[in-house]
Amino acid sequence: MHWLTFDLDGTLADWPFRRLLRPYMQPLLEQPHIRQALREEYLHRLAQGDPIRVYDWGDIHRVVQEKLGLEPVFPPIPKLLLEAALDPGWVYPEVPAALAAFQARGYRIAIATNGLAKYQQVLVDRLAIPYDRMLAPDLAQAIKPQPAFWQPVLNSQVKKVVHVGDLLSQDIWGANQAGLTAVWIWRSMPEDWRRTPVHQRTQRKDLDRVIEERLQSELAEHGLVGQSSPNQPPQPDHIVADLEELLVILK
Repeated sequence: MHWLTFDLDGTLADWPFRRLLRPYMQPLLEQPHIRQALREEYLHRLAQGDPIRVYDWGDIHRVVQEKLGLEPVFPPIPKLLLEAALDPGWVYPEVPAALAAFQARGYRIAIATNGLAKYQQVLVDRLAIPYDRMLAPDLAQAIKPQPAFWQPVLNSQVKKVVHVGDLLSQDIWGANQAGLTAVWIWRSMPEDWRRTPVHQRTQRKDLDRVIEERLQSELAEHGLVGQSSPNQPPQPDHIVADLEELLVILK
């Protein structure tokens, strides 16, 4: 059995949960005290390392609302997930055909997201992204980059697991620690990198600099679960611009 595990946001789709909430959250985020309180609560949960609480945005909103003594101002997430209009264009254009091709080759597909399944699974199903299994903190009791996140698809019958994701600090570090084949999908890849043959990208002399710069940018934005980082920088086995290039690698 071969598994392909895919991150969702920035890998298969253009951050649908964020896009869904943006019209409701933007006016709140423009208020510095609310924005700061949300960031502080998120970072506090991240430092604690509780995989289920880190990205439970409904609960984060509840805590911040109580802390600041606000009237009910945050969007009703479960209702929006079920009822709000979703744009099919949030799914990257090559994804449906590529996933179907991988399944035809015998791969099983898992959506591997740090967003909670109680939120993300509704979006994935409504966006008609095909998959065989969902991996998420509230299902795995772990969060990327913790190796235990992938434990549900690791057993004696599994011959190979390939993980594909856009975040070095979560996807690639996690895949490295779990002993998986790590594929970094870099959708904003510069043109000179795109001209480099896909099998030669990990040999580029500027790769270490690119990884260091992007890693620091990611850690500044997303933080790192728990209190310590892996000893080695993230090391992708392959670097692709989209899933069509992944089809070439995984023949």
